[in-house]
Amino acid sequence: YEVRTAGASVRLYRNGVHHSQWNPKRPLSGSVWDLLALPALYRKLGTVRTVCVLGFGAGAVAGVLQAVASPDSITGVELDPMHLSIADGFFDCVEGCELVAGDAVEWVQEQDGVSGYDLIIDDLYAEEKGLPIRCAPLDLDWFNCLAKLVRPGGMLALNLVEPEKIPHLPPMKEKSLRDRFKHRLVFSLAGYENRVVVFSEEPLNAANSVAVLKSVYRQYPSSRGVDRKYIVETL
Repeated sequence: YEVRTAGASVRLYRNGVHHSQWNPKRPLSGSVWDLLALPALYRKLGTVRTVCVLGFGAGAVAGVLQAVASPDSITGVELDPMHLSIADGFFDCVEGCELVAGDAVEWVQEQDGVSGYDLIIDDLYAEEKGLPIRCAPLDLDWFNCLAKLVRPGGMLALNLVEPEKIPHLPPMKEKSLRDRFKHRLVFSLAGYENRVVVFSEEPLNAANSVAVLKSVYRQYPSSRGVDRKYIVETL
């Protein structure tokens, strides 16, 4: 584990792999962690109240969400307790977060009677020989488990490093999921394999994102113009 700083930016590396990056002065920086938080911008400010981050890491996504969406609560589930310790000690992103150290797949499967979340983010990756390895299945059972935790009208966001799998995801093929999550976007950045796929029950309104970004830029001028890096596609 290495924590490196460069100016106001903090970065976490594990086994040489860049896991998290956060700059409280520039919450939107044109990084992959931006993409995971972007779905919240497509809803009116204040309507994404509860968020669950599966694969919390050191908390970069939580920091972005707090800056751009101001949710009431964020639940973060992370397999590596050292990541949570680093999040608390170095990243300063955990205020208002309920953190769970454990296997996210098991945790999701055990959530009976939970009222659900407005946004669930699945970012479940580890690394092997310096390459990202998916830690959760992409099958129908997994997506059904996630869907049970999404509140009516809510969203499910998924980080993928294999874009070719997107057309084969259960919400793209299985009727009940496809009918429920009718609105779909893909966020990406030039030069990155990562695709963040968003499945939503309600329309994803680009006009809302423009309004939220204007507010973010007023508060964080150093983030100004970063949206020009985002590539947004409709599925």
